[in-house]
Order: sequence, then structure tokens, then C-alpha cells
Amino acid sequence: MRKLLFTILLALPITFCVSAGSAKELTIPITLDYELLDALLIQTSYTDPGDTAQLLYEANGCLELTLSEPHFSGGEDILTLFSKIFIHLGTPLGDNCLMPYQWNGSIQISQIPQIEPKNWDLTFQTVDTKVFSADGKKIDSLDLVFDRVLPLVNEHTQEFAIKLDTPVEDLRTLILPMFTPEARQEAEQLLDSIRPGAVTADAKKLVVNVHAEATEVETEALPDEMETLTEEEMEQFLELWETWDSLLVFLISVLTEQPLSNSEKEQLIDLLLDTRYEFVTRINDTTLQKDFVRDQFIRAWQLLSAIFRNQLLHNPTENRLGLLSFLTAVDALMILDELGPAFGIEISRNGLIRLAKILGGESIELHYSPNINKALQQLFQAYPEPRESGAEDARTPPPQPETSNYDLRKLMHSLFVTSAHAKDMPTFAEIRHWQVPKTDLEAYLTRVRDLLEFAFTSLVIRRELPGYMNEIYSTMIPAIAWQESCFKQFVVKETKLTYLLSYNNSSVGLMQVNERVWRGVYDTQRLRWDIRYNASAGCEIVDLYLHKYALGKYGPEILSKKDTLAQLVYAMYNGGPSQYGKFLKRSKANDLYDSDRLFAQKYDWVKNGDWERADKCF
Repeated sequence: MRKLLFTILLALPITFCVSAGSAKELTIPITLDYELLDALLIQTSYTDPGDTAQLLYEANGCLELTLSEPHFSGGEDILTLFSKIFIHLGTPLGDNCLMPYQWNGSIQISQIPQIEPKNWDLTFQTVDTKVFSADGKKIDSLDLVFDRVLPLVNEHTQEFAIKLDTPVEDLRTLILPMFTPEARQEAEQLLDSIRPGAVTADAKKLVVNVHAEATEVETEALPDEMETLTEEEMEQFLELWETWDSLLVFLISVLTEQPLSNSEKEQLIDLLLDTRYEFVTRINDTTLQKDFVRDQFIRAWQLLSAIFRNQLLHNPTENRLGLLSFLTAVDALMILDELGPAFGIEISRNGLIRLAKILGGESIELHYSPNINKALQQLFQAYPEPRESGAEDARTPPPQPETSNYDLRKLMHSLFVTSAHAKDMPTFAEIRHWQVPKTDLEAYLTRVRDLLEFAFTSLVIRRELPGYMNEIYSTMIPAIAWQESCFKQFVVKETKLTYLLSYNNSSVGLMQVNERVWRGVYDTQRLRWDIRYNASAGCEIVDLYLHKYALGKYGPEILSKKDTLAQLVYAMYNGGPSQYGKFLKRSKANDLYDSDRLFAQKYDWVKNGDWERADKCF
């Protein structure tokens, strides 16, 4: 498991200086907040037990000088290192220590940070040292003891240095893939121009500025009207977005290896769903531009950087400089992208891959895989099958009175535990069982309704939801299935039985679970061929939107507005979390989408038991 410390602050102003000709001088900050400096100092210079630095320890402690609890602060380009100090000096005589002198206090060392241009070593030049007693009072008159020990302290702290050659080299390897092939010469010139700039320090962070010069390239004028992407260009765009989505999953997976607050988990869920829903709503838009990926990347990183910083701040790691490289590289990527096409720079697939390798090592590959991602499943609490004993669901529903028949729930629980959702793929005979028949449609509809009831009742039991949820889901879930698929998992195309696929080739089956949105969370093949798995996954998604958004944002009072609750949940089921506010706004203005009205119609039919209307589906 990777244990990571992400403490780099990236929210810095991006500055450009216009120089002679058509070149721009850009500044890429290598940013170290003071808690990162503390960690690096402890890692390299306070390596004795208890994160201490024993500068002197002789004669069983008769002679001892120990530093502990270091921390940096700064301002006006000066760093201040505070450290506790313990002194014990005596005269060793055999096993005895004669005339011992013991003192506890602290020191304050003022330093000027400097960068060595040749080797990119960040060093710290001591310019002043102050001594304080244990109660914090400054000691102005130092005795002979301090005359002896302070040189040892200053010599030790003077040796502290941070090698930034690795982050700078990673910058070089990142920058090259960000240039278009036509701008390769300009890319080489930019790499050759990389040089250290000023080192600054303020109250929050230390910044080493890296300067480089980017030269404009000759480009064709952009058309006044949006051009339609060719089939080849669309394939390239899809490949770019899929690489970006794979990188996002990788970053979220890294974060979920650390303890996260409920708020941070919710932010990650929102981010992934919003990113994916935004894409699938425009998947057939042939006027999409690469700015789409760029905009998603920048918006995502504004959130991710804060979570990395807040959650992984105090987590120890053996590769802090590697993490510094990664965050500096992300900062550089966004700065380079700001230069725009005139400089031949773009967010590229190779650049995104390089980012992942900087963080996870050269063995990391970004595959847009349909396979289940355990980190995503855990984040979403997505378990459409019986879980291993001892596993618990984190959701706690709001307290409400019980209204369900628990004898039925116990019966469903016993059935679920013993038989539901076997992990084997269904046989062809089982698939044929769910083919819509030419006759006896009523019996088929009854089977589907029973299957849906089994799925949502099992969900209520597994997640220990209050019994009234059965009543809510008994109307909402069938209405969603009615609206999404007309109760079909399979259809016949060209004499062949296959799974139901949406118009944009992304949603499948009875509950029309979108494969791109829920990639990694659910098993794609089982969503397609296992109607029970598809129904259970759809129920979990409905439950997510009901509890996390409808109840989480609106509050329990929405339970008394069942029609509004059902329509709100369906709007999110159909269009993602962003539909929460959008639906409430258009509902208030009585300006509903066609999909809103059609679902409301199906919901009323289910509520009133008008099942004969389902004949039109078949």
C-alpha cells in the first residue's frame, strides 16, 4: 500500500513575463509548505529515536546534546527553525557523572534559503541563533556552555539540504509530451532554458521558482465557426478522455488508501460522477474540443489537491521528493496549458500518462478497463451481492418510524443469503428465461416485478434501512425500470438475442446502468447478461442518490413529498448529481424536461396499479 504525504500547496498565482520577440518567460513554482519541510528535516536530520537528533551522547548520557520537535515558519524570505534542546554536561568518572549540568529550552535559528544552480540543491544559510528558556523567555547572556554547544547545533542544521534535481528532471520529462509534434524544436528550446529563479518564503510556504522560456509557433488561424470532428479526430478525443478518466480513478484510488472524512468521500463521489456524466451527455457531440478534457482536469485538480493536502499531510512516506515531483508536475501542466495552442502546448494523453508514472512509478499504466476497481467499490459502498461476514455499510439513515412487515423482510433475507446473485455468469437458458415472450406478457411482467422487489428488499435488508424504504422503493424502482427499459434486459436484433443497449451505446439492461459512469464500480459483463445483478446495481444507485443527495441535502422532510422525492431521484439517476439543483429549479418554474414528465407518468401508473399500460412496451 502506498503511504503518501501530499502537502504541496498549488493554489499559486500563475505569472508570465513578456520578453523580446515572441517568447514568454514562464515561472513554475516548486512549492514546499512548512509541514513538508518539517517532515523532510526529520527524515534526514532527526533520525534518532523519537524523531530526535542526538548531536552528543557519551558516557551513558553524562554528555548529551539532543534536539527534538523541529518546525519551520517563515516570512519576508527568511526561514525560522524552532527546535527544543536538551543539554546534559558533566565530568565522566568511571560509572559516575560528576558536577552534572542539565538544561531544557529551545532555539530559534534564522536562515536564508538558497538554490544551487548547478545541482539544484536547496540549502539554508544560518544568519542568527536565539536561545529561550523552558518558559519561553529569551536568554540574552549566554554562558560558556552555550559557547560550546551552539556551534554543534548550527553545524548540524547547516547540513540540511533538499535535492530538487529529481523534481526538475521530472518536469523535463513531463514538458516534452505536452508539445505537439510540430513544436518539437520549441520544446527542446524550452527545456534548455530551464533555470532556477528566486527562492521566496512567506507565512505559509517556501517557493523555489523555476524559469523557462516558451516560444510561439506558427499555427493556422482558428475557424470562426466550430468545426465538426472527423471520425479519426473523435477517436483521438475519446482516447484522450479515457486516459484522463483512468488517471482520475488512479488518483482517487491513491486517496482512498488513506483515512478520509465523510465529507471528503462525498466530494470524491461527486467529482467522479459529475466528470463522467458530463462526458456521457456529450459523447455523441462531434463538436467537442480538447478544452473539454482540459477544463475537467483543472476543475478536478482544484478539489483533489485540497484533499491530498488535508488528508495525507501527516502520513509518513519514504518518497516525499517523489510526491513533490508529482505535485510540481501538475502545477507545471496547468501553467503550460495556459500558454495555449500558439505555443504548441496541450494537455495530451502522453502527458497524463507521464503524470501517473511520476506519482506511481514507471510500472503504472493507465488502462481504460471495465474491470472492477476495489477502491471505487469501497468508496461508493457498492456491493450488489452478499458481502463477507463482518463487512459493514457506513450509511446511517435518518431515524424514522418503522412501517414494514418484518416477517416478509426476514423471509427475503433468508432467500437472499442462500441464493441471490451467484457469482457465476448466467447460463444461456437463464438468459432465454428473461427474453420478452410473444405471448403471456402478463406473466413476464410479473416475473420482472418480483425480481425488482427482491432486489430492493434485499438492499433494504443488507443496508439495515428503515422499513418504510420498502414502501418508497416499491413504487420508485419499478417506475425507473419502466421508464429506462420498459422492463427489458434483452432484445432480439437481427435474429440474435442480446442485451438492451441505449441509443448512445453506453447504458445497458433493465435499469440502464451506464457503463462509462459506473466503470470500475460494477462488473460490466454482468450488468449486460445478468438481469439480477443489473437490478441490484440499479437499486444501489437509486439508494445512493436518495440518501446522499435527496435526504442529505434536502433533509428528511422530503420523505413527506414522495412524488417530488421520486422525480428528484430519477432526475439524478438519469443525469447525475448536478441534476439535484437543476431539477428543483425547473420543477419550481414548472419547466420540466420530457424525461421528467415521462417518468412522472410511469410513477403514477405504478402507484395506481395501471400495469396494463405496460403492454405498449412490448
